[in-house]
Amino acid sequence: MGWGDCGTDKAGRPIGYVFAAICDHVGCYKEIDRGLSYACGGMHGDDEISCDKYYCEEHAANIVDHCDKWHSVCDECYEALKQSGDWSDDNDDGVLVYG
Repeated sequence: MGWGDCGTDKAGRPIGYVFAAICDHVGCYKEIDRGLSYACGGMHGDDEISCDKYYCEEHAANIVDHCDKWHSVCDECYEALKQSGDWSDDNDDGVLVYG
């Protein structure tokens, strides 16, 4: 199965890179698609680091080091991870690391 048509998200919207979309950040109207490159955290659906939304590069510019791989996440997910107390930016480089 390819990543072009991957079903639907929680809101019932079609997901995959063949589906044109608008950034999910309130007030942003940049054209994107609902492929992995625009998925918060780099994967469809929500998980321990990300939500089930799709953002342009500007609104998913926060970096999280999870399982030795860097992921781009939205502002809301980044802040939730920081506030959980389980994540830190020990190097002051803006990259959150678990632990």
